[in-house]
Order: sequence, then structure tokens, then C-alpha cells
Amino acid sequence: MNGLTLANGHLLLPDRTVVTGDLVIAGDTIAAIRPADRGRSAAVPQPDDGTTVIDCRDRLILPGLVNCHCHAPMTLLRGAGGGLPLDRWLREAIFPREALLTDDDVHAGAVWGALEMLAGGTTCVADMYEWHYQHAFLETGRRARVTTVGRLGAPGRLQDCCAATRDWNRWMRDEVKGDVYMDLCIHSEYLTDERFCRELAAANRELKRRLHVHVSETKREHDDCLTRHGRTPIAYLVDTGLFDYGGYAAHGVWCTDDDFRLMAERDISLVHNPTSNLKLGSGIARIRRARELGVNVALGTDGPASNDNLDMFEEMHLASLLHKGVAHDPTVLTPWEVIEMATVNGARALGRDDIGALAVGRKADLCVVDLDRLHLTPADDLANLVVHAMHAGDVVQTMVGGQFVYDRTHGDAPAVAFDGCPVAATAKAELLAAVKRISDKQQQLNNTTKT
Repeated sequence: MNGLTLANGHLLLPDRTVVTGDLVIAGDTIAAIRPADRGRSAAVPQPDDGTTVIDCRDRLILPGLVNCHCHAPMTLLRGAGGGLPLDRWLREAIFPREALLTDDDVHAGAVWGALEMLAGGTTCVADMYEWHYQHAFLETGRRARVTTVGRLGAPGRLQDCCAATRDWNRWMRDEVKGDVYMDLCIHSEYLTDERFCRELAAANRELKRRLHVHVSETKREHDDCLTRHGRTPIAYLVDTGLFDYGGYAAHGVWCTDDDFRLMAERDISLVHNPTSNLKLGSGIARIRRARELGVNVALGTDGPASNDNLDMFEEMHLASLLHKGVAHDPTVLTPWEVIEMATVNGARALGRDDIGALAVGRKADLCVVDLDRLHLTPADDLANLVVHAMHAGDVVQTMVGGQFVYDRTHGDAPAVAFDGCPVAATAKAELLAAVKRISDKQQQLNNTTKT
């Protein structure tokens, strides 16, 4: 393909305007944005220079969404432990099931999660889990920052995490030349100790990666850290050196103003996960205050066991409503600000300035929404519609680096919508087989316990 033009679409631009016109793509990059001429003919001519032109009339084109905190393999555990607070949810519902997982199970769950996100317009994800499952994101054609969880109780985990990160990133850069890299990670302050954190920080002087971590998700976690270390989780982790190269901290529900000041100073983004925080009863992060104090705030879905989907439109909607309600002020968090949290702010959290916006020179990562829907008509205020009316199911096409990786304009079946992605055709069968294996193992354990 010599070039591609998405013609006559409504383009959501980074200057907070919507322009109707053409988005011109050359290779993997946005080459031009051309507002439409008034009186343009309804016909879309195909040029004879080899450029492909796709008519996007009555469609909205927006930047690919960036999910900054996810556990994609947990599609295997979707909805597990509903009704439990975080500490019991982890120890009673999640950790016991995770102990039964195999590498094949995790891969199947990650592939399914990656496909779910692509179908909903998410083109880049920061994903955290126990295993090495980065190949799932390569196979599904998306961008990712993947982290293998660092925590105590697993012999050799620190060395394994560092070696895997170094070797994978070198292979990705020098041979694959793809965009699935590994960052650094600990699960949390409470599942590590200070020695582990400092040793990992020392190892990161060679790796120079950002840190992905759960922080101050519950009041108990926050207060326990104060008791153990005399500092908040953010202050403690900064002191260990783990944030020396910046990072992105998920949740931050109980972060203090001093935490926010420190985060702004040390290039630590706050990843807001409104659905998960509400479902687990953790509270509501004070993102309005964080933004006032200079913190970059992004959005994440968290995992499908505590959400229970990977719909970034839903996160935008809930974030907007929550903080208007908490502040008793409908002007808090404009639609444009929320969209930025799900796009360019997410890119910034991952240390990127080449994705997250429809702008010349940025990567052609985008999604296309069909506006010919009952709940999207009339389409007078498109930014408002994105936040308050759209959902993942409205996405008809998703593009990563100039290539459509999801396109259901010709049919909804995975093998059709994910044409060019071989793993899509068997993904559901492999996911359900993995779920059955886990269920069978649980039943065997239960039977053994009873006898």
C-alpha cells in the first residue's frame, strides 16, 4: 500500500477541536490532516497513484486509546470474587486461582484480553502480571509495555525479572523492531520488602525503565505502609530509588497532597481506575487535586476480574461523572480533559510523545466510530458523545501503525474482524479450554480437601 487516506471523517484533534476532513497516512505515520472543502462531492475518487482512499463520512476518528493499567490475562478470572474487598479478594479469590495457572493458560487469557481491547479502540496498554506473556501482544499486533511482577515469595524472581526485561528489550529493539517492550514492576509495597526494592532499583540503573506499581489502593494498605516505614507508599518507593526513571502508579486512592507534589516532581503519573476502585470498595482517587498539583493523570481499566471488562470508554464515562458528583460541580473534568486522560496523558505516562494524538508526525494509531447509531444521534457535540454516550461496541475499526488490526465493517466474526491475526480464529476456544482446566483443578482440590 503506497498510502492511505481516511476521507471525510470527523477528526478529534489535540487542540480540542473537531475538524471534518481527510487524515493522510504514509507508512506508520500521520502525514497530513486536510480539512474538507465546502461543497465537496459525496463521491470519493480513488487516485491513480496507488493511494487507497476510505470514505469515513458519518464516522468519528479519534486517537487510539491508551490503557495505562491492566492485567489482560485475567480474562481467565473475569468477575471472580465479586463482593469482596481488595485484601480478601486477592487472598481468597485471586491468588488461589492464579496458583493453578500454566503458561498456556496465561497466554490464552492475554490474547483474549488484547483482542478485547483492540475491538474497543485501545491500541496501547501497560500490562502487569506474574508470567512472561509478552508474545500475546506481538501476536495481536498492538503496542504494549508489559511487566512481570516483582514480589517476595518467589525464589530468583528479582534476577528473573531483570534478565527477562534486558533480554526481551534487546531482542525487540535489535531484531523484531516491534513495539512491545518490558518496563520494571513490583506488585506493591506490601508484597515486597525494602531490600528487594533497593536491589531492583540498583539493577534498574542498567535497564533505565519506568516503574509500574499498585500504590495506596486502599486505606489499610496506605496506613500499614506508614506503620512499617513511617512514610506513605509513594514516599517510600521514591526513597528506595525505584522511581529514579519515572513511572506510573495505579490507583493512588489514598495519596496525600505531599504524595502528589512528589509525583509531579519525579515524573510519576497517576493511573485512575474508577470502575475497579468502586467495585472493590477502595474509594475514589482525588484526581482533581492531583491535576492541580501538576500530576499527569491517565486512565486504566485494571483487570477484568475487578472491572469486569476492558472498555476504556466506560472508564472515561465513569471518571467524568464521579468527579462531577464528588465536587458537586458539573464543570469539573471537561470531556476534552477526560479524552486526554485516555489518550495523550496515557502516552505521556509511558514516556511517549509519538502516540496518543491525531497529529502530523505521530504514529497512525486510531479508532473509528460509526456515528449512525440510535444513541449517537444527533452528533452535535462529539467530545461530549465520546465521554458520555459511546462504548467499546461502537468502534468499527482500530488501526495501529497505519495497519487496520480490527475491522468489522465486513463482518463481526473474529476471523473476519481480526483478518491478518492468525491467533484470533482460535482465541475463544483456547480461552474456554484454559478456563475449564482451571475449573477442573479447583474441583480436584476441593474434593481432596473434603476427603
